[in-house]
Amino acid sequence: MSDTPIQRKPLPKLDRVLAAHERRARLIAQLHAQAIAAASDLSVQRKAIRAGTAKDAGRGRAEAWFCAGAFIFALGGIVTVGCVLAAMVAWQ
Repeated sequence: MSDTPIQRKPLPKLDRVLAAHERRARLIAQLHAQAIAAASDLSVQRKAIRAGTAKDAGRGRAEAWFCAGAFIFALGGIVTVGCVLAAMVAWQ
């Protein structure tokens, strides 16, 4: 008997199992890469949304101040006209 081990071909079933395992591993790696890309896109979108809402909030504050100023100006005009009319009536 010789001391060299017997060389055997791998079983066909084992080849199929290894091939299936490789396919699954490639698919998992691909899905992982897609998930990372999607997460990066979501973080960019979230930052854009936050920036947009901050800009809208600033615009809303400016609009509120403008409306308040216009109201005060109109109220001052009404009071002024009322005072002028009251003064005119008093002088007659």
